[in-house]
Amino acid sequence: MKILKAVRVAFKHILLGVVAFVGLIPFILILLTSIKIPTEAVVMPPKWIFTPTLENYKELLSSVDFLHSILNSLIIAGGATFIATGAGILAGYAFSRFKFRGSGILSYLILVLRMIPPIAFVLPYFLIWRMLKLSDTYLSMILMYVTFALPLLIWMMRSFFIDVPVEIEEAAMVDGCSRWQTLRLVLIPAVVPGILAASTLSFILLWNEFLIALINTGRNTRTLPLEIYNALGYYQLDWAKLSTSAVVAIIPAIVFLALTQKYIVRGLTMGAVKG
Repeated sequence: MKILKAVRVAFKHILLGVVAFVGLIPFILILLTSIKIPTEAVVMPPKWIFTPTLENYKELLSSVDFLHSILNSLIIAGGATFIATGAGILAGYAFSRFKFRGSGILSYLILVLRMIPPIAFVLPYFLIWRMLKLSDTYLSMILMYVTFALPLLIWMMRSFFIDVPVEIEEAAMVDGCSRWQTLRLVLIPAVVPGILAASTLSFILLWNEFLIALINTGRNTRTLPLEIYNALGYYQLDWAKLSTSAVVAIIPAIVFLALTQKYIVRGLTMGAVKG
């Protein structure tokens, strides 16, 4: 019986390892291509034995436009995530604790925003920012990205707050806390894993956003996905340079995930089981 159980466990681990390896194959190929010289990067079939080089990274990181696009993405995605997380906490708390006429319909209308294709907002936003003379500014991009991240954050935060027993909040109020103090000192610390999970998903979503940035950014606010797209040539593709750009673009998301890793699974499973 123990032998059979050990075989099952070993089989599960092997199967999961194979699935994980298959999922990592594209990233491995990109990483290997990024350390090849341009002529070796386009060889078919791929050349597996080669002399690694970091010249692609040196050339890319010496580009002022590329470094500026990284800074733009950090400012826009980070700023929008921070603002949307704060607004999502307040809105999620309101939907979870206050019942008013139309609250259910309003909460579902917010969810419907997640179902609308982003391209439907491109032209209205373009006209609004041009009329307000805010085109190609950090403010316009952050405000747009906040509207895209908010529906996800509100619904996630709503489910996290619902999972916290109301009795805890009532006990804090009996001890003299105001509703704001209860939210700040009791509820938010209780749902920190959920907050980090929601903000991580939002940051990755905004970091990789391309369509809105394509239409509404200019030279001043061009983000990293758009800078990588602009590196595409008309007559030939520099696969080594593109692969290097992709690896550099992945690093901030990996760092963000590494810092919040232990909270993400716990946050995403909050409210999944009711006792």
